[in-house]
Amino acid sequence: MDHTRRQDDGDRPGGDSPRPGAEPPSARASGPDGGSEPAGGSAEVDVLDRAAAQLAGLGADPSARAVLAEVLTSTLHAFTRTRSTRDPLPDTAPGSAEEALAVLAGLDHLRSALAAIDSTWQVQAEQRIARDDEAHDVPASRRGKGASHEISLARRVSPSSGSYSLAAARRLVQQLPGTTSVLRSGRLTAEQASTVATTLDGASPETCARIDRLIAEDPEALQGRGRKRLASDLRGMVQQLEPEGSRDRAERAARARHVTMTPLADGMARLSAVLPGLEATSVMQTLHARSKSLRAAGSRTPARALEADLLVDAVLRAAPTGTALTPTASRPRLDLGIVITDRALLGRGDEEECALLEGYGTIPAHVITDTLQGRPPGRIREVGSEDPPVISGTPAAEGPFDADDPVGTNDPHGAGTSDSPGPSASIEYPDQEATAVFRRLYASPRPGELVAMESRARAFPVGLSRLIRLRDVTCRTPWCNAVIRHIDHVVPHHRGGPTSYENGQGLCVRCNLAKEHGQWEVTAADAEAGAEAGVDGATRHRWISPHGAVGYSSPPSVIPTPLRAEGSAHTSGDDSAPTEDGGSPLGGDAGTP
Repeated sequence: MDHTRRQDDGDRPGGDSPRPGAEPPSARASGPDGGSEPAGGSAEVDVLDRAAAQLAGLGADPSARAVLAEVLTSTLHAFTRTRSTRDPLPDTAPGSAEEALAVLAGLDHLRSALAAIDSTWQVQAEQRIARDDEAHDVPASRRGKGASHEISLARRVSPSSGSYSLAAARRLVQQLPGTTSVLRSGRLTAEQASTVATTLDGASPETCARIDRLIAEDPEALQGRGRKRLASDLRGMVQQLEPEGSRDRAERAARARHVTMTPLADGMARLSAVLPGLEATSVMQTLHARSKSLRAAGSRTPARALEADLLVDAVLRAAPTGTALTPTASRPRLDLGIVITDRALLGRGDEEECALLEGYGTIPAHVITDTLQGRPPGRIREVGSEDPPVISGTPAAEGPFDADDPVGTNDPHGAGTSDSPGPSASIEYPDQEATAVFRRLYASPRPGELVAMESRARAFPVGLSRLIRLRDVTCRTPWCNAVIRHIDHVVPHHRGGPTSYENGQGLCVRCNLAKEHGQWEVTAADAEAGAEAGVDGATRHRWISPHGAVGYSSPPSVIPTPLRAEGSAHTSGDDSAPTEDGGSPLGGDAGTP
């Protein structure tokens, strides 16, 4: 449906006329506040003319110029044929709300066009890398295997996200050409196109072609449909078109069930599980019913927090009564790795201290120290109390504590009838056996360092591997946040790379395997630039793919170096710097207590 302009609404809000004054729209530049100002500070210089001149003088290969021309054409189309505002940008009054909305609509339109171009070139890159592999006599079974990794590095996304994106791009370009054309014209949002491509994963080419034809013939039917609604509609269409494959699809989906964890702020995390629908619904209904029961029994903890506690109880405890688990073959003893400074561990630092939790990342140090001392994290005060109550027990399994709950019983959820404790009374938790062991490892005063270790063997010893895992936290490939599965030599062992702390890096399975496809170069970037050995920046690695994509990675630092440079004397990187009480720093070298 073509855009129809309204040129006769001169009394619309935001301006007296679509084009007030004698100055044409092209002679003004819109500022970030919606106002207009002369381009480049001079009315005689037009920003579009200047940009066009720079592009015209660009010395590049014709194919590169063709790509830039396509991007420019898409930009012009987006801002002159905007589909989600009444008037496109050139027909709005300068400084008006209509102008701001037209800019946003044009950017969204452009995002769609760029998504189509991006998909096309992802497929082009994969095909060209495969052809290059063929020219270098790479076996047919390995041609193009590293393409996804190189494309991810060039697009600055994680290898996992890049792999999914490449698969969706391949499906759009090769099986859904009509949808790609509609996306390029801006009549489909980038999110909708991504939903179509991912939802049709596993559908037959015939089904994809039929749905693609429907979208191309009537793209307006998708207007106003968000991701969830569109995905639901597409799943229903696939079910109708391929009823015979329904059981196979269900089996493949069930095999893909999994659990993931996403670190959040303030020491929290989101645990997500992909489960069969019936089981997931049953779990949620059970948690909801049991939380309502606890609330009815007197607990003042919010229902949703109770559901989280009950889920933890079901996994870590034998029963909801609070009986501690005895480690068994099916329930192994937990062993959590923590990197923490001696200042934080001994209570000599302030609230700005951080620690590293293996598999999680940066976490406030007081969350660790409070847990080690048997207190719930944070500061909890009773009404009228001057000092925070002393709390004993193992709060990691007790869940969040409700400061408004005056019930001082042994019930971790606050249900009970005991009298409320006075302002100075302690709130006691049941003393239970801890089921998690915190493996503490001191960070040395030099920012980001732990301890240097080296082995003569090719394989990394267990202790050294654990140290590297604690240092890197997640996969060291640029943009990748996956769990570390392999310990890899930065400089390969067959090229003389030592099995050492400095030459080791934690990688996920995908990245370690992809690194073997082609001649990847991984070097200590800052060391090459002349940085001193052992300084935190020397652990920064530069990755260069076989075809020139570049990325950088560094392990997380326990002590943010820029902040420490501005901070107090007791956090100085100087090993010999005195502490606040005049003594020397503790733990000059890393060690395990």
